[in-house]
Amino acid sequence: MPKPNAIACLLAAALFTLPARVHAASRDYRFDLVHTQVLVSASHVGYSHPLGRLHVKSGWFRFDADDWTQAKVDVLIDAASIDMGDAKWNEAMRSRDFLASERYPTAHYVSTRVEKTGDNQGTAHGTLTLLGMTRPLDLQITFNRAGADPYTLKWTAGFSATAQLRRSDFGIKKYLPDIGDMVTIHVEAEGLRDGEAQGQSERAVDNASSNDSIRDH
Repeated sequence: MPKPNAIACLLAAALFTLPARVHAASRDYRFDLVHTQVLVSASHVGYSHPLGRLHVKSGWFRFDADDWTQAKVDVLIDAASIDMGDAKWNEAMRSRDFLASERYPTAHYVSTRVEKTGDNQGTAHGTLTLLGMTRPLDLQITFNRAGADPYTLKWTAGFSATAQLRRSDFGIKKYLPDIGDMVTIHVEAEGLRDGEAQGQSERAVDNASSNDSIRDH
C-alpha cells in the first residue's frame, strides 16, 4: 500500500492536471435570490426619493479577486415584482405607463467588461435591456468579501453596487418632470459558488426571450 506522502503526491498531481475549465468553473456563482436585493429610487416632485424593490429572477457572475479582468455578470430581473410599499403604486408601476410588466416581464443586464478601480472597487461596463430597448449601463461595484458562509458552509461572494439611468432613455416619460427622470439603482448581491451557474442562467434567459416572442405575436 502506498505511503501517506505518496498518496498526497498522487492527489496533488491529479488536481494540477485537471482541465483549466474546471478551475474556471469554480469561480462561477449563481445569485442567492434570498440575499440579493435591487432597490430603485427617483425624485417625487423634489420632496423625497421613494424606494422601490425588485427581485432577481435568475443570474450568475464570475469573479476572482486576484483577476478582475475575467469577471462577468449576467442577471435577469423580475419587472412585475416591483414593490413601492403601496398596492396602487405597485399597479401603476407595472402598467404600460412605466414598466409594462405584462408585455415585458423581465429586464436583463449583461456586463461586457469589468475593470478594477481600487482595492475592492471596480466598474462593470454593460448593457441593460428594459421594455425591449437596450442601453449602456455601468455599475460601480464594491467587493465585500468571499468565503465559506458560517451557517451554510457554502462558498459565498458578496458585493454592493450602484448605478444611475434616465428612464426616458427607455421610453418611460409618464409624469416627467414631477417624477424624476434620473433613477438611482442600489444593489446588494450574494452569490453561491456553482460550476453550473452559467448554463442554468442562460436557459432562464432563453425561456424569457421565447415567452416575450410569443407575447409579441
